[in-house]
Amino acid sequence: MSWENYFEPVSGYVMSEDYNSSRYSSNILSYEAGKPFPDIENQPIDIVIIGAGYDQYDLSCSITQTPDNVRYWLYRLYKGNYDVRIADFGNLSIRNSLDKVVEILSEILADLMNRGITPIVIGGGKELTYAHYLAYKIRGKYCNLLNISSTLNFNEATDELTAENFLSKILADKDNHLFNYCQLAYQTYLNSAEMIDMFNRFDFDLLRLGEVRAHIAESEPLIRDVDFASVDLGSVKYADAPHTLFVSPNGLTSDEICRLVRYAGLSSKLSSIGFYGITPGGKLEWTDHHLMAQVIWHFIEGFYLRKPESLHLDDPLYIRYHVAYSSSPDEIIFYHNTFTEKWWMNVPVSIEKQGKYQIHNYLIPCSSRDYQTAAKNEVPDRWLKIFRKLND
Repeated sequence: MSWENYFEPVSGYVMSEDYNSSRYSSNILSYEAGKPFPDIENQPIDIVIIGAGYDQYDLSCSITQTPDNVRYWLYRLYKGNYDVRIADFGNLSIRNSLDKVVEILSEILADLMNRGITPIVIGGGKELTYAHYLAYKIRGKYCNLLNISSTLNFNEATDELTAENFLSKILADKDNHLFNYCQLAYQTYLNSAEMIDMFNRFDFDLLRLGEVRAHIAESEPLIRDVDFASVDLGSVKYADAPHTLFVSPNGLTSDEICRLVRYAGLSSKLSSIGFYGITPGGKLEWTDHHLMAQVIWHFIEGFYLRKPESLHLDDPLYIRYHVAYSSSPDEIIFYHNTFTEKWWMNVPVSIEKQGKYQIHNYLIPCSSRDYQTAAKNEVPDRWLKIFRKLND
């Protein structure tokens, strides 16, 4: 299907005048004025960039300004030592209806993922995360969502889709296709204790800001288990990102957000991602635009450095560890891939849930710390959470 009619070209000022062969400007097949729309039918493409600048907080602002300002800095960055096959569709031109934006964007995302292409959305407001979820529903896929944000985006006060309640809309879906939810870097004092308790009762994966910063590598297994991610630049502290829609003096540092998103790029399971949260109508030279470009660069680098993870557990690459518990006949089986250095643990699935999710065994990404916890005769918290989801 051709989506050209829903897009307008990348603004002329975005393209670099320095056509260095190592810059992204020379390596991305972009939709520019006077050039044809990228042909993804007849040439190999791994990633498609989509500008979706619709932001309900200021409908008077240009819907192309934020995505193009981010592109300006992204296109001037140098690629790593790998070949890139990236197309840029330009900017989604729908501007008069959030419902229409979500409808069309979700269909585009689903179409791209069905082709094996990973879409990167440059927003705009993070309410567009809902379009990512709908794309998986269109494809008939259950999905896991990662939200990097300082706040829990749950608000039942209104049915209208907003940045504050996109998760409410997802959870209220009667034909719900969300299997698991992971929130990183939330700030406790910005969220009610009742809401945090509710999320924990749902057996969601929550790591507050201090936990992420203290052991940032422990975020990697959580990120490795998600299908799509929503990255709110407002999760970064004010000093590093002063022009976001939701600002806080505390938050992730600029290098920490890059590291987390690089983990997302490295995950072979993740198949779409969106970057949101810059105040619309901003100046080109804002640090926020430059930072978001560098965050996207880290995702792309991770993407092209992915190591194949076959999960063929009989392969000699996998070392198997059986951990039995003195108080139970059950055991947890851990697998360590000696090539990728990744750890996994197996969770049994009830007959009922096998039919619902079309799975017989579920492997949870984990770390060596989870194995060490199990070896001390303690069941890892995340194993218990997923076990309840798959057996209750």
